[in-house]
Amino acid sequence: STKVVKKKEKKILAGLDRSKLTKGQTIRIEKLYFKADSTNVEPESFEVLQEIYAFLKNNEDIIIEVGGHTNGKPKHKYCDQISSERAKNVAKYLIRKGIPSTRLQYKGYGKRAPIASNKTIAGRKKNQRVEIKIISLDSE
Repeated sequence: STKVVKKKEKKILAGLDRSKLTKGQTIRIEKLYFKADSTNVEPESFEVLQEIYAFLKNNEDIIIEVGGHTNGKPKHKYCDQISSERAKNVAKYLIRKGIPSTRLQYKGYGKRAPIASNKTIAGRKKNQRVEIKIISLDSE
């Protein structure tokens, strides 16, 4: 008989490791895509969202906040709205998959928390992000 060795897949979010998480920690969601000026999650984002879903399903005591961020170009009102909607759509995806809404919060931070300069395209791209913040781990 042939033995099938299942290769352990490399995780997109290596930081999503229960043993290394602390309350208040944020993890940037890599490979999460939205079209410009859109709040709809693009299909190529489903792989990373599935990873977050599996993590939450396996760690039923963890509560997270999904936080949306924008670059610094548009006006505050627009940034607040689009960052909030993007975060909400990520949370809604996880809820539809079966994660209880009591374990998910979402918030749009607009352009108030940049992690890079808004003067360059690369910097603005970095600032446009969605993060997971660990609100609580039962062990704490």
